[in-house]
Amino acid sequence: MEILISVLIDGGFAAIAGLGFAFGCNPPIKTLFLSALLASIAHASRFYLLHHIGIASATFIAAFFIGLLGLIFAKKTKCPMEIITFPALLPMIPGMYAYRTILSIASFGNEDNLEIQYKLLIEITNNLMTTISVAFALAVGISITLIIFHEQSLMMTRKSFRKESLEK
Repeated sequence: MEILISVLIDGGFAAIAGLGFAFGCNPPIKTLFLSALLASIAHASRFYLLHHIGIASATFIAAFFIGLLGLIFAKKTKCPMEIITFPALLPMIPGMYAYRTILSIASFGNEDNLEIQYKLLIEITNNLMTTISVAFALAVGISITLIIFHEQSLMMTRKSFRKESLEK
């Protein structure tokens, strides 16, 4: 029960972040709340999966799942999938790991003790590899959906574009 509450809280905060990122991109109003919903689902599912697998694998699965849901929502709203899914993925960017990497690099340069430098070097490597692997998992997870369903993704916007251009 405790994990369910934690997942819901995590999803709620991710929805707020996803809505903010979506709003900053100035998309159609009908897609704002879909982006927030997808951000909530993505982050909550990654949070749940973190209890069972590593962060990069959990991020990859969540990104792929959001790509599939984004495809469905894009078909219903007749707008490009990227408009809905990319703001939903932004809350999963590994900012804390990147921050810790930079902080460790700065501390490493100012440290004279070799033992502490070795610890900082390990910390730099761990955080940097986590940052790179999570960012790569996000990109590959969403891209696989776009590659697999390339024709469907183009057809969604093509029909909408034809209707709009005929009406003018």
